Amino acid sequence: MDRSESRRIGIFGGTFNPIHNGHLRVAEEVRQTFALQKLFLVPSSRPPHKGDNEVAAAAHRLAMVRRAQRGNPFFGCSAYECSKGGTSYSAETLAYFAQRFAGAELYFVIGWDAWCDIATWYAFTSLFSLANFIVISRLGAEPWLAGSEGKLFPFALKDEFCYEKDSSYRHISGNSLYFLSVTRLDISSSQIRREAAANRSLRYLVPDGVARYIFSNGLYLA
Repeated sequence: MDRSESRRIGIFGGTFNPIHNGHLRVAEEVRQTFALQKLFLVPSSRPPHKGDNEVAAAAHRLAMVRRAQRGNPFFGCSAYECSKGGTSYSAETLAYFAQRFAGAELYFVIGWDAWCDIATWYAFTSLFSLANFIVISRLGAEPWLAGSEGKLFPFALKDEFCYEKDSSYRHISGNSLYFLSVTRLDISSSQIRREAAANRSLRYLVPDGVARYIFSNGLYLA
């Protein structure tokens, strides 16, 4: 299928503890830049790099994501990882989306910090044959331009990519890796948890439906 005619599906996973307007702005810019027909927000069930005591229950985080994506017809919410339970691995999630949207082009969105730790991910060398990758910047910077190309990829991947153009690389599978600078609002989930614990307003930090859910369920209280 020609690239211009294929369906493009975005996958934006995360703890979303809670999801906030910064997440949504990044998702919208990625969706627009890559002309995605749909971008799915995928809250994790049990993040492999965080302790259980650090995050709200998966059911709560899923409910907040569902409220946050309402009103944007290009956004969707996937309960796959929350419904599956256990530790969330991106390799399994990408395999699920590849089966669900057979024939579609998949675009997997991660942050720069996650990219720097990609060698610690489960079955990480298999990920790039399952989807295109979009690595987004932090606070509008372009850290991928700061160092040598040899330091950009883990040792196990250094022979699997070749430079294409405009901060993008081609994987041996034919999929692409893109580095993208986006607008990063100065909002963090930890900040929101502190505000909620102090019973302060969350207006303009999270969608109104998310704020109501947090307070009505007593989330993030000290």
